Amino acid sequence: MLRDPLTLIDQSIENLRTLVELFADEAGERLPAAPMTPEARLCKEAALTIRVLLPKLQAARQTQVTASLPRAYRQCVHCED
Repeated sequence: MLRDPLTLIDQSIENLRTLVELFADEAGERLPAAPMTPEARLCKEAALTIRVLLPKLQAARQTQVTASLPRAYRQCVHCED
């Protein structure tokens, strides 16, 4: 089953944001500093990795939005093309 790329990206972004919150809770990021268990450290690293991915995914989404616009709206007003 093929999906609309924008819908898939939007759902992925939302799911990853939820996952970051869950990992942050597991890692105790919202609590005062305490010794971290190995599992908490893995959750923290996973949350950090997803936080790096999210802006890239949002940029990819914006690219998809721009690509779906009619050509007249995509052209640079300052370009000679």
